[in-house]
Amino acid sequence: MTAPYDKLYEHFDSPLMRQLRAEAYGQDIGQHSWVTAEELLGDIPKLKLSPESRLLDLGCGPAGPLTYIAAETKCQAVGLDVSANAIAAARDRAASLGLSEKIALQQADLNAPLPFADARFHAVVSIDVVLHLRDRAAFFGEVARALVPGGRFLFTDAGVITGPVSSEEIQSRTPHGYAQFVPPNVNEQLLERASLRLIERSDRTPNLLKSAAGRLAAGESRRIELEKLEGSPTFLRQQQYLQTVLALAQRAALSRIMYLAESR
Repeated sequence: MTAPYDKLYEHFDSPLMRQLRAEAYGQDIGQHSWVTAEELLGDIPKLKLSPESRLLDLGCGPAGPLTYIAAETKCQAVGLDVSANAIAAARDRAASLGLSEKIALQQADLNAPLPFADARFHAVVSIDVVLHLRDRAAFFGEVARALVPGGRFLFTDAGVITGPVSSEEIQSRTPHGYAQFVPPNVNEQLLERASLRLIERSDRTPNLLKSAAGRLAAGESRRIELEKLEGSPTFLRQQQYLQTVLALAQRAALSRIMYLAESR
């Protein structure tokens, strides 16, 4: 079965896409979501990683943030993603940065149990992925199982409902497949149920606004090239998606929240 995001990664490392990311985010670290290098740099110390630590990235995509964290901390790392194209791009990226021996990458469905023994990792990250999972309670339970006692779990959820959202907006906001939006306090309750103690919560919607606006403008500036590469319907659908993300965030209807929790 083809993963919903597979087509997005077909040309991920082309010169055009690299240029678009640089324009959209200010710094291209191979990211595929709303995260920026500046945001990631501020979050890395929260993970308490050292060269002896083991890090797991759930939904790593092409491993931009994962390679960035591994390069900064010198830790050992594992990345999982359901998309074969994303994992292929991730392996190429790790190799190009000289990190192949530090980072293991494999295809896996995050809706299934994690393929690891208990207490395997010192930290887990999952950036803008949880809204695409069907059972976040089970997911949090698997994270808790994979963490050592006192291990850190940092994730962002760009699907926290904080205002009215129409059915048309939901449709435009989910062009790549399944998504699950939740009201405030659901993630907090499910973390607690999984024996993960919430340490910090931060509203990252301003970062989403900046990234979405940057991606939208970068796409428009390269419209002819992108339509030639992806086809006009795909380009227009992606631009409509970004416009919807912006509109929902601007009126505080859908927020992006960062959660930092610790394993008990």
